[in-house]
Amino acid sequence: MTDERLVKIRKLVIPVMRILNLINSEEEEKLNEIPLGLIRKNATRMHAVCRFKPGPKGYSKSINDVKEVALHPEALNDEWLHYAKFLMFHEYLHAIGNIRHDSVFRELESLWPDENAKKSGKEFGRFLRNKSARWLWTCPKCNKQHPRTRKSNGRYLCRKCKVTLVDSSVGQTHHTR
Repeated sequence: MTDERLVKIRKLVIPVMRILNLINSEEEEKLNEIPLGLIRKNATRMHAVCRFKPGPKGYSKSINDVKEVALHPEALNDEWLHYAKFLMFHEYLHAIGNIRHDSVFRELESLWPDENAKKSGKEFGRFLRNKSARWLWTCPKCNKQHPRTRKSNGRYLCRKCKVTLVDSSVGQTHHTR
């Protein structure tokens, strides 16, 4: 069953693609038929995906080969809704046949009208990593913190100070050695 929030986003994105002349009425119909889904809530590096049905290696994929477009569930929260629309636009660009992130794809992607949304990827990634972090790797010299899911166990140095990073459990108020 498709999340209604995804359907609402689709209803906002597809008309923009029509206005930008990226799709015709036939492609609009097909985009509306693509199943929508969510990626794992603990994903921190992937924000969305356009999944294709299996086919021969190297064949060109089209809108008919799309199995699903899925977004990160956190992107559907009000704070990130502007970015969720851009993510769906990005994945729909893949769906209409622009598979690679080449210069043509980047040119099409730049047509999205919300400049803030286009720049939100790094911030959203940071938000996801902070949310899932169980450890903070902290430089004892400059106090720069790096949220991580695993302990560093003294294996990593601060890039700036060249000092071994100290592990502290998230929620812990002091450093442990």
